[in-house]
Amino acid sequence: MSTEPGQHAARVSPLLSVLRQRRGAGRTPADAASVEPAAPGDPAEDPREEAGPAEPESVARWLEGRPVNRKASTKPPILREVTALAGEAETARRVAEAPVRPLPGLPDQASHLAGRRARRQRQRRGILLSFIALVVLPTLAAALYYGFVAADQYVSEVKFALRSVERNGGHDSASVVSGVPNALAGNTDSFIIADYITTRQFVDEVQRKIDLRRIFSNPAADAYSRFDPAAPIEALVSHWRAMVMSRYDLSTGILTVKVRAYTPEDSYRLAQTVIDGSERLANELTDRGRRDFVRFAETEVQKAEARLRGARDALGHFRRTEGTYDPVRVAMSNADLLAKLRSDLASLRAEASALSASMQPNAPMIQTLTGRIKATEQQIRSVEAEGQRNGQGLGADMGSMVARYASLESEQTFAEKSYGMAMDALQAARGLADRQQIYLATFARPALAESAQFPNRPASIAVVAGFALLVWLTGLLLVLGIRDHMR
Repeated sequence: MSTEPGQHAARVSPLLSVLRQRRGAGRTPADAASVEPAAPGDPAEDPREEAGPAEPESVARWLEGRPVNRKASTKPPILREVTALAGEAETARRVAEAPVRPLPGLPDQASHLAGRRARRQRQRRGILLSFIALVVLPTLAAALYYGFVAADQYVSEVKFALRSVERNGGHDSASVVSGVPNALAGNTDSFIIADYITTRQFVDEVQRKIDLRRIFSNPAADAYSRFDPAAPIEALVSHWRAMVMSRYDLSTGILTVKVRAYTPEDSYRLAQTVIDGSERLANELTDRGRRDFVRFAETEVQKAEARLRGARDALGHFRRTEGTYDPVRVAMSNADLLAKLRSDLASLRAEASALSASMQPNAPMIQTLTGRIKATEQQIRSVEAEGQRNGQGLGADMGSMVARYASLESEQTFAEKSYGMAMDALQAARGLADRQQIYLATFARPALAESAQFPNRPASIAVVAGFALLVWLTGLLLVLGIRDHMR
């Protein structure tokens, strides 16, 4: 294995330092003065011949066991020192030029470092390629699309709110009587209209008035956002929801609708259609609320009317069957007549008893009184018999007939009162329903747009770039974490 000159110098310098330390540590000043180097031809003192093995460990051991010639020398000390240093330098040079062999069981340091550098280069190249593929290319594509391909979209805005003629909290007096809660135009109706604008029913209604497929498939639109006229109705509803935005502000009660189209005229027509459909729905909600508000009162009126009609029919049937209009009055007149007849009978009997004491039984006056007594008794029996029969001659007494008549008359009276209360509640409910109508208050009507508001090209490009960067960073963290875990 060959080495570079720079590596030779790096190896020689530390070795010379070690040799100097060993030489200084192994001798005293007296020894240094007494030691003489051998002659140049002496093989024991020639460093080129005693260089020993090339490995550093062998050289160190050889230097520790090297014999020292302690014979007196005639050379000056400085010359001996220079000669010794020259020999040590030659030995160090030979050791540095010797091939370096790795120890058994340890990897080659150079090849290991080269492999690490190659892996790092591949890792950096993969990160760069992934950044280009996941961040740079999508951002570039978005910039090209929004900068040169995406068509302009014009917006018409509508703002309106639902208002009521009268807003009352809780229940009013008519509601307490009729049992119908007070109808309020609240947030529920606004949410209903906001959701109704995005439904298929509303899309069908708009489609019957204007051709939505022609508007959304305008040639001015780009190929990506242009609607396919042959697509089904579900695709048209989805495209309508993407082009129409309805938002309800709960704090202010204002409903905002923004309609997008590829021409200002189309967006204006669509916005006007949205207003018309919302007004129609608000009127339907008003009519439905009025009907629901008075429905219970009308039901009660119908029930009271049917009850009154049944009571009157039953009383009329009773009068026709019994042959009397008012059995109570008949019974009272019969009672008065019986009382009078019985009083007259008592008077006649008393007079006849008084005359019979002074006259003969066949006296004309006695005969007259006797005839009058018999007639009065016959009339009393006739009146009593009248009270013991009914209209059909079944032997029912006057008391039973009067009781049935009183029950029918009471039912008719209650039915008339109930019908009157139900009619009053119905009139009150109708009056409140008329005063609590909801209507659509449009205070920002649509207008022709002069410039396109969509798409927002810088914001769209920034969103695509941010999302792509987030995806790339997430994937990079996952890959690096998995790689570190596998190591």
